[in-house]
Amino acid sequence: MSLTLRRITFFVENLPAATSYYSDALGMKGTDIRNGWSAYKVSGKFEIAFHKGKGKKPRLEFITTDDLATVRKRMNNDGAKLRPIEKVSENIFRCRGKDPERNSIEIYQSYK
Repeated sequence: MSLTLRRITFFVENLPAATSYYSDALGMKGTDIRNGWSAYKVSGKFEIAFHKGKGKKPRLEFITTDDLATVRKRMNNDGAKLRPIEKVSENIFRCRGKDPERNSIEIYQSYK
């Protein structure tokens, strides 16, 4: 099974403060700053992001080049609880849910 970690999203109560800290104090370059969201490229295509929200665990987002249904089935067999696959846009599909420790995870597959 091939999975690549694409993004870790942290949920924060004070998004402007988090954005300021990572941009100003640490000098990170924002790649996607908008209402309720800020993202920073870390390395290659990997980024960390901050989303306005309280009390949620971080979300791990993966990309797979394998068949998404097969990946979902295998992960669920190994203890994850991934919901059915949904279409995000014309060529992008994902499944979302929780890993065995109840961390939020999303797995994306893009068909070109």
